[in-house]
Amino acid sequence: MLADLGFYLLLLCLVSTCYGVVAAVLAALWRHRRLYRSSRLALTASCTMASVAALMLWYLFFNRDYSVAYIFKTSSNDLPQIYTLTAFWSSLEGSHFLWTLLLCIYGTIALWTYSKDNEHIMPYVSASIQAVLGWMFYLLLSHSDPFLRLFPARPDGQGMNTLLQNPYMAIHPPTLFTGYTALAIPAAYSVAALCYGDITEGWLKTTRRWTLYAWCALTAGIILGGHWAYVELGWSGYWAWDPVENSSFIPWLFCTSLLHSLVVQDKLGHLKRLTIILAFLAFFFSFFGTFITRSGVISSVHSFAESPIGPNYLAFLAAMLLAVAVIYGFRAPSILPPEADKAWGVSKESALVITQFLLLTLAAIVCVGTLYPIVSEAITGERTTVQAPYFNAFAPWIGLGLVVAIALGNLMRYQTNKMPGGPRLMIGAAVVALPLTAVLVIGGDVMSTKKPFNLAAQVVGLFLCAWSTVSLTGDLVQRLRDIRFKLGLFLSRNLAYVGGYIAHIGLLIAIAGFLGNYRGLQKIATLNSGETVDFYGYQLRFDEIKELQKDNATLYQGALEVTRAGAPIGAITPARSRYPTSTNLNHEVALMSTFWHDLYVTLSDFDRENGRKATFELHINPTVRFVWIAAFVMVIGGIIAMFDRYRGNKSRDAIRAAL
Repeated sequence: MLADLGFYLLLLCLVSTCYGVVAAVLAALWRHRRLYRSSRLALTASCTMASVAALMLWYLFFNRDYSVAYIFKTSSNDLPQIYTLTAFWSSLEGSHFLWTLLLCIYGTIALWTYSKDNEHIMPYVSASIQAVLGWMFYLLLSHSDPFLRLFPARPDGQGMNTLLQNPYMAIHPPTLFTGYTALAIPAAYSVAALCYGDITEGWLKTTRRWTLYAWCALTAGIILGGHWAYVELGWSGYWAWDPVENSSFIPWLFCTSLLHSLVVQDKLGHLKRLTIILAFLAFFFSFFGTFITRSGVISSVHSFAESPIGPNYLAFLAAMLLAVAVIYGFRAPSILPPEADKAWGVSKESALVITQFLLLTLAAIVCVGTLYPIVSEAITGERTTVQAPYFNAFAPWIGLGLVVAIALGNLMRYQTNKMPGGPRLMIGAAVVALPLTAVLVIGGDVMSTKKPFNLAAQVVGLFLCAWSTVSLTGDLVQRLRDIRFKLGLFLSRNLAYVGGYIAHIGLLIAIAGFLGNYRGLQKIATLNSGETVDFYGYQLRFDEIKELQKDNATLYQGALEVTRAGAPIGAITPARSRYPTSTNLNHEVALMSTFWHDLYVTLSDFDRENGRKATFELHINPTVRFVWIAAFVMVIGGIIAMFDRYRGNKSRDAIRAAL
């Protein structure tokens, strides 16, 4: 009964959003305020009904109602409560429903919180959002119904994918989907700007704030996914250029490029059309990523929701691309910068454009590598997979360019090739960066790197990261000195700059962390009970395999006592786990983390007769903690920038008046 009601609520959502699209289009054509308001109410009603349907599905999950096929497929009687909650988005039907629900919520917020400056384009925004939603509700009802009934009802379910029974899966998918769906708002505003034929200051502020929100969510979602892979899959890494990883990284690159484009547009009024294109492509590639994740066209360790809905996604992507291309072709000429004959010389805006070029180049490289297996199969009949070496051949050089661009770009000023205090600041930064680099090299044990190229890459990379960090900080100090270190005044007028400064520092920390991959160590050791292995200054003594029960999993733990220089520093317990719904043994990684490196241990094999012998894989992963810290810093920077209310020349004028 409840499942049927949930289905009919989703059906009403489809009807309501279809009405919302029609009403919004007519409101835009006739400039009819009431029609627009009814369109907004239609989306609000859809959001309410979808939320109620979601609560119903959760209720059915917690009541183990196996008369619903989706619950039978993704749950079981022994599933802990926390994973019963996350089972909602553990497969195609639920994850698609979650995405649709989030888009309803953010779309409704966007329609009720718009600036007065944007009132004239809101019918276009409403039509764009609800057109996407209408298609998603159609797909939800026709191809991924979460309320589909199963007769007869079974006494127990098949259980959740065991790899998803991890705390990070409780937050990684919703966070990533939040980023994807939030990108729909800047895209809708871009379509609206094209239809109306102009961009206002209110459009710029709204688009920038939603883009920052999406960027923060994508950054957090990507790194949470990396952390899940690190602790769950047992391969000792957090990023493998996997197609599904790439499909989340590409929208992030477009989103980051869009933020830089918005800065130039805000300051000078240029790059309007590029901003529109980037806003649309960021959203487009979020759907493209979903197509890869859901269609099964590319195999991946992250693809947990494969289904035959690929053709539907392709049709929708093609239709969306065609529609926007047609609108752009007719309307883009009406969106012009204030100075059509601007000369782009050496200046801050040029540095921002170069940064965009680097980001988009990396996006193109990642996209080509991700799609190559599909293209090669279509042409030759054989699937050729592109591995990490392809991506690693390009990414470090683009990262190097970004580090330099961050330092130089922040020191430059708009519409001038002058760099106030720049040369002196850069030389001073280089001098200060030397001892900072020495600390990173010595503390991180970089000189133990065996291969000369890897050693040189780390030393040069760490120096450039340190130099860029000091340059950024020097520019911040110089700006504070210009207003006589009135910190309160500076923060009240420059939150966007402060947020950008923190986010760039976060990126530099992340790059310093990535450099640790050049000096990782690994060792395989087979130990009998009581034996010890030496590894990177650690001594690990194996006791025996112990079997114990944790929640719904049976754990086979290989306890290791860890000492260093004769002093005990703790114990770690790498394990393999078995769940009642699966015959496979999963990795349960053991970690001992310091600021400079992780001791990462997995249990590869063990004696199942008496547990007195086991094989371990030991890894030293340098500066992994830098990556987690960097993501946190970047998100904090983005959040701070979202609260900026003073932009451009108004900010500087206000400061001058206050001095």
